[in-house]
Amino acid sequence: MLVVPMNVNRFLNRTARLYANKTAVVDQDMSYTYAEMYERVQRLSRALKGCGIKPGDRVAWLGYNNHPLLEAYFGVVQFGAILVPLNIRLAVTDLIRIIEDCSPSLLVFDSDFDTVARQLMDANPGMELIEIQIEGSHPQYQSYESFLAQAPDLDQVPEYPEIDENQVAEIFYTSGTTGMPKGVGLTYRNLFMNAMQVLISGDVGDDAVILHTIPLFHVNGWGTPHYITAIGGTHIMLRRFIPDVVLSLVEKHRVTHASLVPTMANFLNQAAEQHAYDLSSWRYMTFGGAPSPSSFVQVTMDHLGAEYVGGYGLSETSPLVSMAVIKDTLASEDPALLNQYRGTAGIPAVGVEVAIVDEQDRELPWDGTAVGELKVRGDVVMQGYWNKPEETAKVIRNGWFFTGDMASIDPEGYIRIVDRKKDIIISGGENISSVELEDALYRHPAVFECCVIGVPDAKWGEVPKAVVVLKPGMQATQEELMNFANSNLASFKVIKALDFALELPKTGTGKIQKTKVRKDYGGGWFNG
Repeated sequence: MLVVPMNVNRFLNRTARLYANKTAVVDQDMSYTYAEMYERVQRLSRALKGCGIKPGDRVAWLGYNNHPLLEAYFGVVQFGAILVPLNIRLAVTDLIRIIEDCSPSLLVFDSDFDTVARQLMDANPGMELIEIQIEGSHPQYQSYESFLAQAPDLDQVPEYPEIDENQVAEIFYTSGTTGMPKGVGLTYRNLFMNAMQVLISGDVGDDAVILHTIPLFHVNGWGTPHYITAIGGTHIMLRRFIPDVVLSLVEKHRVTHASLVPTMANFLNQAAEQHAYDLSSWRYMTFGGAPSPSSFVQVTMDHLGAEYVGGYGLSETSPLVSMAVIKDTLASEDPALLNQYRGTAGIPAVGVEVAIVDEQDRELPWDGTAVGELKVRGDVVMQGYWNKPEETAKVIRNGWFFTGDMASIDPEGYIRIVDRKKDIIISGGENISSVELEDALYRHPAVFECCVIGVPDAKWGEVPKAVVVLKPGMQATQEELMNFANSNLASFKVIKALDFALELPKTGTGKIQKTKVRKDYGGGWFNG
């Protein structure tokens, strides 16, 4: 029996042959065809092997959305090494913990992160550094382009051996309830099937031009490096999200697809109101993060002109679980009702099974009312957390991945996330662990107990707010506590508001009732 392993490099091999002269990637003033991208990817693989990187070794990548990182999605994994894209928004202390956990042999970094790279190397002396020179240069490190140039020619290197599709290809670090980063190990099969499921479930053809608004270090880049390459579309790289820049790139490059979180859409709506852009090419905008009200859906479609498609996924699911496409059986429904569907997490993607269960793991009905923990199974579910078998066993049970998110599913199969069991706060599309912020507060000598919740925010969707009980006889101001806790946190994680309480509501077993805290302290809008 002939079995061909699932490997994402089959996507690039296909496009390099079928679309050799088509533009594959545009990165500021640079552009490469698929034939050129293929050749650069081969050079990257050979250069990595030439400096001693072996199958199973981790290659960490610290940088913006740019063509080298897109190349790494194929060049690193092609011969069995493991790509570890790092979140550039994390504090150095978080990145050090990640480096200590996955022990990469090599760190490739953008010039802007030279200081951070040196700190990471100090924490892991066995790691080599390669610089991507964007602006300026640092002569102590080899540049990415010179690194590629040293690779031997194609005809001097044998073909790469087949790789087991169940091997880990990528590791993405995600925050959990403990605040400790956990490395999500995604296999070649996971990545391959996620791309195929997006292509089957979504509206993506070879005329697709995608603007990479979502960081490629975030949740497998929402799968875009693989499925756009697989279909032969064009990648437009974006280093920083600046609303007017985004809209001008849509106009200039005739962008058809982009992925957003609601916070981004808010900024784009404002920019579109202020300036005239030709956005007629934009067909499809996919949304992750918190559910969106139907009024927001309509306003965004009015301003940006593209179809609004909500969705849901996690790092642990590669990430696609569901997409809020409108089923043809609903197409004749009232437009306001359709917008409600568009703002949900959507229906399960082809190949994904979902269920909602109570605390005894009993399946609940799809009636739009019953709320339970959402569990998922399918080819996209991760192999497990890197170096954390006990944590893996907590979330993968009886053949299902338990997401920790509370949801309802209506009779049409549309999923609505109603709460986050893990108490993760989503601010501007980034996950923030409430427990991590609570730990930071507990280090202050005056704090007796505390609870951090997410509260609505007009700009970021939600931001962290703390409720604190002081120790008897101790004093501290709101500003003092927030400055103390925020001093070692990444900027997007900082506590934005703080209230004092005489006591916090408890369960019968003495646990703080976060649902009650949210009810009592979470209703106001923070506009700072």
